[in-house]
Order: sequence, then structure tokens, then C-alpha cells
Amino acid sequence: MRDDELGRLLSDAFDAQARGAFGEHTQAPPPRFADELAAPAHRRWVRVGAPLVAAAAVLALVLTVAFISSGSDDGHRRLAGPSAAPSALASAPAASSSAAALAGPGRDTAVHVKLLNSDGSDYGVGMPVIAFFSKKIKNAKPLQDATTVTVDGKPATGAWYFEYSSANKGYPIEGHFRLENYWPANSRIHVAIPVEGLSAGTGLSYDNSLALDFRTHDRIVSTVDDSTHRMTVTDNGKKYGTFPVSLGASSTPTTRGTKVIMEKGRSICMSGPGYSECGIKWTQRLTYGGEYLHSAPWNIANIDDGRDSSNGCTNLLPTDAQKLYGFLGIGDVVIYPNANGPAMTLGAGYGDWNVNWSTWRTGGLVPTS
Repeated sequence: MRDDELGRLLSDAFDAQARGAFGEHTQAPPPRFADELAAPAHRRWVRVGAPLVAAAAVLALVLTVAFISSGSDDGHRRLAGPSAAPSALASAPAASSSAAALAGPGRDTAVHVKLLNSDGSDYGVGMPVIAFFSKKIKNAKPLQDATTVTVDGKPATGAWYFEYSSANKGYPIEGHFRLENYWPANSRIHVAIPVEGLSAGTGLSYDNSLALDFRTHDRIVSTVDDSTHRMTVTDNGKKYGTFPVSLGASSTPTTRGTKVIMEKGRSICMSGPGYSECGIKWTQRLTYGGEYLHSAPWNIANIDDGRDSSNGCTNLLPTDAQKLYGFLGIGDVVIYPNANGPAMTLGAGYGDWNVNWSTWRTGGLVPTS
């Protein structure tokens, strides 16, 4: 084994051990709008001691890999089936503009892929699989053809749809993958994306493969009716409850269409034209632009009287907001059939369900056929 190969193996092994010690497999990467959270106190020792433990483990690992022939490993991370840890792969740095994949005739520019979704997570039935691409791919047909999905072990049919993205520096586009309809409730989902070495269009090749396993919980769908000023929540088709709301005022309307809960916060700061407030409680985000379900104790009179007066959010009574915060989850669907604002779009949040299936299957920004 050459010195440079041994050095690369040592570097890769240390990197993998350190990431594993930090527990990156257990939480999804933050979406584009999330503020960095302080590390919990019980993980402080891990951040200090983990590299030392990892270093010891690496020494043992290198003794093993030193006997591996140079042709047995090309240094790329590989898809490992249902037990793969895609969030570790998803956290890898963006490929540089000068990087090259080894597959295909000649040397193509490498395209690296990482996922927003976290392996092993529990999501609502509306949660799409979201991937970020380090280059603007030119042809998504090889990716589409290679991607497979199973629901409780049975094959299902899904498709990719692409848009420009500002979510991650160095990753100019994102692709969303879903079925024609919502994921089945209380199911195990496995998505395999074995694209390493495949073409991403002329002069481009993928440099990694990914796999993702997650579960869905109950089919929880909420409908916010602006004519009655009520939010009705159903759980597997059965009514869970109805709650009074105040939506956006005419000058700051609420978008209409199908939205998906993106993140949750017990107490956050919000700002916009003419306001900047902290301590907004029991928040559940619906759009990148700042629409939330949240507690609005200052707006109780308008909520009770059915008057739209918010800055676009769905204002709830404090007790209702807290109850729904505990019941709803990321990936749950919230439908606004008749809100007073413009139509919800894919790029405004996880707006996937506002694109009809025939359009979705074209691939959007990048053709899939």
C-alpha cells in the first residue's frame, strides 16, 4: 500500500469515527431557515473527548486496512443497503469545482449529493425526501431510473422533481422525491439512491450513493377554513379536534394551498415589516417566508371573533397552540383551501403537494425522462 493511500485511509477513518462519536446520524441536518442551537450540556464531554477515543479506534482500524490491497477500495463512500447511515453521507462537505469522479469514459466533474432527511426518523405522511446537489445536474434520468423505494418491503413508484436552491452553500439545486400520493401511514420507508459513477449529464458524474430509512406515523391532516375561521385536525380519517384561528390580514395574507410542517420551536423570535418579537410560543413552521402555526395571546379577541388580523401566520389560542404542538409532527399536512393570499408553491416550503403528478414526473428544472 502506498503512503498516500494509507494517509487517505487514515483520514477517512478518523473522519468517520469522529462523526459517529458526535451522533450526527440521529438528527436531520437543519433546514435553510434554522438557527444553530446550542449543544445540550450532556453532550459537552462528547465534543471534547470523542476525538481522543476516535483516534484510538483509528489506530486499530488502520492496522486492519493496511493489509487491504490498493484495488479493493477506491476511497468513495458506498451505498450499504438498508443499514447504511445516509445522514453521515449527507453531512459530507460539498465537492470542489475541480473535483473529478472516476467513473465513465474520461474524467467527469463530480456531483455530490446529500440529504436533508435524517435516517431512522419519524415523519408525517406529507414529508418529501429532499436531496441537495453540488452541481446543477443536466440530466436526471439516470438518477430517476436508479432510485428505488419500498413501503413495508413492497416496491412503490416515486419520482424526482428539481428546483434551484439557496439551502446550502455550494449546492445550487435541490431535488424532492415522493410518491403520487402521501406516504402510507404507520409504514417503514426505504429509499435507495445508488448513483455513484452514473452520469448526471454531459461531463458530470455522481461521486456517492445514498440510502434512507424512515417511518411514518398516523395520517394527520389539518384543514384551515378561512370562511369559518376554524382549523379541523384529523387522525387517520377521524376528527381529532376543531380550533378557532385568525389568519393573515388583507395587507399580509396567508398563502392558500397544501403545506407541510417543516420545523417546531417552543419559543422563537419573529420579525417582519413593522415588528420584531421574541418569546413566540408553540411554533410550527409552514413556509420559508415565515408562516407558522403559533400561540397568539395578544390576539385572543380576533381569534374568538373570527377576524383575520395576523401577519400571515395562523394564530391560535395559547392552550390550543400548546395542544397542537404536542400532537402534530414534522411532515404532517396542513391544507388552506380558501386562504386570502397567493397560491403556495414548491419553493415556498415543502410545497410538493401543490404540483400535480403529471407535471411532477417531468422533473421540473431537470428532465427525468
